[in-house]
Amino acid sequence: MANKDIYFRSDIARGGGVQVNREKEVIAGFAVVTKGVTHDERGEFDEVALNSVVEFGNQANAGIKSRFGHPNMSGTALGTFLGRAKNFRRDGDIVRADLHIDPTAHKTPDGDLAGYVMNLAQSDPDAFGSSMVIHWEEEFKKETGKDGKALPPYIRVKKLLSVDVVDDPAANNGLFGMPFFSESVKPSAEITAFLDKFLNQPEAVEKVISFLQRYGFNRDTNKEEEEMFEEITLEKLKAERSDLYNSIHALGVEEGTKKERERAGSILKKSKGFKDMNDLVLESIDNGASIEQATIKFQEKQLEGLQKASVPPVGPDTAEDLSKKPATHLEKAKAYKQEHSCSMTEALKITADKRQK
Repeated sequence: MANKDIYFRSDIARGGGVQVNREKEVIAGFAVVTKGVTHDERGEFDEVALNSVVEFGNQANAGIKSRFGHPNMSGTALGTFLGRAKNFRRDGDIVRADLHIDPTAHKTPDGDLAGYVMNLAQSDPDAFGSSMVIHWEEEFKKETGKDGKALPPYIRVKKLLSVDVVDDPAANNGLFGMPFFSESVKPSAEITAFLDKFLNQPEAVEKVISFLQRYGFNRDTNKEEEEMFEEITLEKLKAERSDLYNSIHALGVEEGTKKERERAGSILKKSKGFKDMNDLVLESIDNGASIEQATIKFQEKQLEGLQKASVPPVGPDTAEDLSKKPATHLEKAKAYKQEHSCSMTEALKITADKRQK
């Protein structure tokens, strides 16, 4: 026994016998799964599988979650919550259960889902169907088919995750319940509606086959080109396609020489707006400087030259002039007082200039 898909959505089960109790809001006796091989021959629900569904269904005290979806939705798509499935039981080759509608299903953002589903079950009980999502393993069969190929394995249910009520695909091209589909279910309904309309056209199948062939060819071609360019290296190109390498190299040298000439010419032309920049011009060209970088160097050198050539300040307040200016009477008196330790009055008298009579 080998582990199979974590999630597996079963075929739609429609077994009639559905009864709607609007007072208790219960849809009783709807089909959950029927005995037999799935339509895609992935596996077979035998007696053991049916009994496992009943067992797992009744193990959940609150019931198994039930959502509203589309017949063609994937196993991982989440429908709009509808209620809980309870009272799982065998009815011959069918497993049946009762759907207890949750009050919240009356007040979805898109309207009364509960009322819609009960109307669907009541108006056409035979078309009312559901699809399980289970966690399963496969049990391989020892015998083979008439063609010698292995027969579909038995489905061994390991967990019952949900029992989802599905819309009637024959009603309005599968769009009857569109407002109630969740975002993960709507793509299935929309694609189904498109295919229903498209496949009604003559030669529709031939057109689809032709399109898929062209699509596959273009996809493979693009993939091969992407892989080819991902694997190319300079060494590999030089070794395997020297002609192509030499052509690319020549173009690169030509383009590089052109760009270098333009750069050197721009720097030389820019230097003419400044004075004595010959050394900086050669340095900028040799170092690979851009025209912007060379211009900054020219400006910095010019500013430095202006600062060196600037004239020192002149006027009565310069430090040199202040040092040469003769001391005042008060300054002489303060110096004499400090030197001879006398009074200020005496110092003023002694240092006073003698007036000529």
